[in-house]
Amino acid sequence: MPTVQVTMPRMLADLVRGDRRFEVSAADVRGVLDEVIGRHPELAVHLFDESGAIREHVSVFHNERTAGLRCVVAAGDHIVILQAVSGG
Repeated sequence: MPTVQVTMPRMLADLVRGDRRFEVSAADVRGVLDEVIGRHPELAVHLFDESGAIREHVSVFHNERTAGLRCVVAAGDHIVILQAVSGG
């Protein structure tokens, strides 16, 4: 399986023990997210809703483009997970 780099948002840094950039091996974006949650199970409620879909305020980028869960990854690709920030 290809190894990809993952970057997490600063607002979730405490949940990944401050390690906001790391590598995982997976075949697609869903596999990447599964690997990330396998390492940091507490992230699941922040990334996925009760039905298993990505939360509407979470965006996943694959090599700077928005990505669906079935998007195939290749060695050296970069996945960025972002959460929308709101306020007033």
